Amino acid sequence: MMVFLSFFFKTVLITALILLREGYLYPDFIAFVGKSSMLNAFLGFLIFWLGLNLSIRFSQFIYRTRKKQGRKYSDNVIIGLKNIYYLLTVMALVAMFFGFFGLHIKELFTALSIVAAAIAIISKELVLDVICGINFSFSRDIAIGDYVQIGDQQGRVVDLNIHKIVLFENDQLINIPNSKAYFSDIANYSYGEMHVCRFQLELPNQFVIKLEALKTIILESAKQCQGGERINDIEVRIDQLRADHTVFSVELRYLDAIRNISVPRIRSRVYEVILARDQVKR
Repeated sequence: MMVFLSFFFKTVLITALILLREGYLYPDFIAFVGKSSMLNAFLGFLIFWLGLNLSIRFSQFIYRTRKKQGRKYSDNVIIGLKNIYYLLTVMALVAMFFGFFGLHIKELFTALSIVAAAIAIISKELVLDVICGINFSFSRDIAIGDYVQIGDQQGRVVDLNIHKIVLFENDQLINIPNSKAYFSDIANYSYGEMHVCRFQLELPNQFVIKLEALKTIILESAKQCQGGERINDIEVRIDQLRADHTVFSVELRYLDAIRNISVPRIRSRVYEVILARDQVKR
């Protein structure tokens, strides 16, 4: 009910402001506003902002209705609409600021283009982050709740905004700039007909263990973690041989997309089993 009342109030308010500015409600108002560039700019911003707010909220409402979801539902499309809303609001605020000094719309566009070019040169990384963030918002490659690997970082996506992607792993938040993520290899472990989870495992050379035995330990450990019952196959191979430790490449194949895999839990369980096995030998 509160959402409906808010929408209705904003609709009435923007209608009244437009009629007032056009002189239908109060004919002398046009002359009054024309004397104050500040009032004229603020009125233009208010009408634009209310119209933008209503458009975005109505678009979100239609989208959620089609998806048969409640008003708290959020996905990439909802986030993308929010990012557009924030971006256009900032641009409108800049336009209002210039309007306070009586700068006309044509002059404003010229000034904004110069300012935008200067900003793009000075802070090209920030501008690139915004562009990449909007692209991520409307793409289906990555979404909140997915378990992904971006470059050498892994974690569950907890936020997608106009500046960065936020991953959560090992009780830590990992912030990755959108531009860095866009130009990195992204592995989404939460989609596909068969889910493939790849990670590396480092073992000190003091633990003498055959490859087949290690493969069995990893498989049994992974099956004890969430989603383990869906494992279909496993592949383990030696990736690097070093003086003090060996790096193994592990590939777990699941029957379908699993959204609750935790690689750190699997690693932790493997280490526990290997340590217990070593203590028994001693």
